[in-house]
Amino acid sequence: MDRKLIRNYLYNILYQLVKIALPLILVPYTAEHIGAIPLGIYGFAGSIMNWFILFGILGVNTYGNRQIAKVRDDKEELNRTFFEIFSMQICNMIIAMAAYFLYIQLTVHENILFYRLTGLTMLASMLDITWFFYGVEDFKKASIRNIIVKCVGVGLIFTLVKTPADLWKYILINIGAELLGQVIMFVQLRQYINFEKISLKEAYDHHFRATFQLFVPTIAISVYTMLDRTMLGYLYSEEHVTYYQTSMNIVQMFLYFITSIGAVMLPRVTNVFYKDEQGEQKAQALVSTTMKIACLLAFPMCFGMMAIAPNFISWYIPKWYPIIANLIMMGCPIIIFISMSNVTGIQYMVPTGMYQQYSTSVIAGSLINFAVNIMLIPRYGAYGAVVGSLIAECSVTSIQLYLIRKKVHLGFRNRSYLIYAGGALIMFACVMGAGMYLPKNVLGTLVQVMIGVIVYAGIILISREELAMKVISKVLKRGNANA
Repeated sequence: MDRKLIRNYLYNILYQLVKIALPLILVPYTAEHIGAIPLGIYGFAGSIMNWFILFGILGVNTYGNRQIAKVRDDKEELNRTFFEIFSMQICNMIIAMAAYFLYIQLTVHENILFYRLTGLTMLASMLDITWFFYGVEDFKKASIRNIIVKCVGVGLIFTLVKTPADLWKYILINIGAELLGQVIMFVQLRQYINFEKISLKEAYDHHFRATFQLFVPTIAISVYTMLDRTMLGYLYSEEHVTYYQTSMNIVQMFLYFITSIGAVMLPRVTNVFYKDEQGEQKAQALVSTTMKIACLLAFPMCFGMMAIAPNFISWYIPKWYPIIANLIMMGCPIIIFISMSNVTGIQYMVPTGMYQQYSTSVIAGSLINFAVNIMLIPRYGAYGAVVGSLIAECSVTSIQLYLIRKKVHLGFRNRSYLIYAGGALIMFACVMGAGMYLPKNVLGTLVQVMIGVIVYAGIILISREELAMKVISKVLKRGNANA
């Protein structure tokens, strides 16, 4: 990877670290001061609202990133493309907002105030132009903006939210923080874009069909992310919405380290694929490398989180122990499945235009997830939802690997993958064993984490794993050059 890619990844990782740290601080506070049922009401309302956001945004987040990456070297084309996509986004979201508020007016009979407040989040989605900054590979501005917004929001929650009756404040703070972030983004946009008047009809003619093509896989993916919460609220209880959402947030927060690679690589693979004479070969090489990076990180994250979950949750959210710990341990393999499908789908299939194949994979996963949810959620609640998500993610990953097998050689027979999996399993045994003797507190969990890092890193170094040796060699060469 060149320096710009590494720098963009580091900026994105910095944001993801903050994104991980702040909820870790916030979850015990909201569990104690707001409670599972009020948080479940908010989570359930949010799951319904997000369906309308999906229909408003269509596939703009991915499509906009891709299109901006293709035209970023042409100032005039960049201006026109941005304003056409953004204008279409505004119009679609206005329609989606109207539909959401009409829906809740007709169907919601309790706690309607919270549903109305939650719906205001759609204003932030309407103005979201993160896709533009990702497309021009300016991750610094997007990351710094996101960090500021998250910190301000969490600070206000600690200051103003004290009881379950303050749920409305909690919702408004989250909305306000998101809107603040969008305002900052528009201030930063001026250095790239000059205002240009465009035809709304031409905007729809140029971009609607392509965004709709990406909307199909986007909504399909949401069947096994948002629909889990929606079905839990309808088929079981709002309380289990909170348990499911909390456990999956903890599991998936580690995914940000890996999906950050996808956010960085999508515009680069797109630009290389369409602009370089050897674009196809270079895109394949990039994807092959990032699959190794994803697995190098995903295996220890999965088994490490699984090993520390019982001790961690016992002091972190004792009020919801052991249900959260059990859900986390069940859901951890999702880290591996999503990491791999992020490479095959977001980093290869989308940038290279394999929309139909991508859609096929996620629609199949969605149907499987829906069927499993229908069978398991009414009996097992959040446990059933986790099983449905696991089966769905595994299905999507398997189908995508099959569909690109003749286009990209990922080299799964390479000894590196055996080292990743074997090292993670050995680490799991060591960390789990240590947890039986360590105290169930912050210090005990930190010791478990340190043991895991030392064991896994030691196995990688002793086995002289290829990717790790290349990274170490480059770091040493750079150090010697600077000396």
